[in-house]
Amino acid sequence: MRRLEIVQIGLGHVGRAVAQIVLEERKRWLERRGVEVRYRAVSDTSGALVGEDLLPRAVRLKEAGGRLSELGTESLEDVLRSEPEPGFKRVVVDVAVHGGTFDLDLLGIENGSYLVLSNKGPLSGSTAQYERLVREIPGRLWHEATVGAGMPIISTIGGLTETGDEILEIQASPSGTLGFVMSAVEAGRSFSEAVREAVGLHYAEPDPRDDLSGLDVARKAIILARMMGRGIEPEEIPYESLVPGGLEDVPLDEFMARLPDHDDAFAARMAAVEPNHMLRYLTRIPREGRVTVGLANTPVESPFGPISGPENVFDFRTRRYSDVTLTVRGPGAGPERTASGVVWDLLDIAHRALQDD
Repeated sequence: MRRLEIVQIGLGHVGRAVAQIVLEERKRWLERRGVEVRYRAVSDTSGALVGEDLLPRAVRLKEAGGRLSELGTESLEDVLRSEPEPGFKRVVVDVAVHGGTFDLDLLGIENGSYLVLSNKGPLSGSTAQYERLVREIPGRLWHEATVGAGMPIISTIGGLTETGDEILEIQASPSGTLGFVMSAVEAGRSFSEAVREAVGLHYAEPDPRDDLSGLDVARKAIILARMMGRGIEPEEIPYESLVPGGLEDVPLDEFMARLPDHDDAFAARMAAVEPNHMLRYLTRIPREGRVTVGLANTPVESPFGPISGPENVFDFRTRRYSDVTLTVRGPGAGPERTASGVVWDLLDIAHRALQDD
């Protein structure tokens, strides 16, 4: 019997999807896999709600826009310092929307927990922070969902490098939100309509500027570059923003109301693409040299030409895959897809790490 106790940071769209999968599937995991999973606590920025019995109410409260403190919370730091229930191993699941959780994640690892991330912030900050999470206490970190939602991107890189291959370059369209927006505009919708639809489908963050700014792609590029062995700092990767000038800091309602004013300019940029090319938001990460993040004129016949909807495409050129590159394609946006990557990491911990712990 392998027993996991979850302390979850974040109960947004992805966090609620993770909780739903765990609660629905754990009976089957226990019967078929011998894995028992329970919640110790969930948290938002107002504190930690301890005990699994309140989880359904917490989910409903967050869906309604409330804060967990309305149900009575404790200090998350105290929970992370506490001992897990006898016979259980603790997993800190960081599915927070924004960064700022590095100290909490590190506290969890230092107190013996495993760490599963969909939150990109802790791995895309300074190199010093990255090294502390990854190197100082090895074997405690899982983060498949940080780059490709539920797609096997981190595991693909691990499989290549662990078998002696060398990654020479990664090109990727790693934002399901921007992939959706670009293909929607190509299909005839205006830029503002495409953005609004992406928010409604939960492909984009509630404030779509979090995606349109390009910061999300830049963070993924940092994580990929570091997995390639590059020592790189965030300020070394400039990124192109699709947020119209003057709308960066206005209230969200005003941003959405004024976005149609910029539809014609975006349509003109799309129309200016040279023949047999498409406009795609890409990152290029060579083994050496400048990492780029932004819009690029892309040949229709490239792996990125056929992108439709919230697809992600990752194209790996390696020593073994040089003449013909290795391409991984699939949907890369949506809470349930990201949650599936998080839950897969949980089960991987149960089946691999706990056997050696």
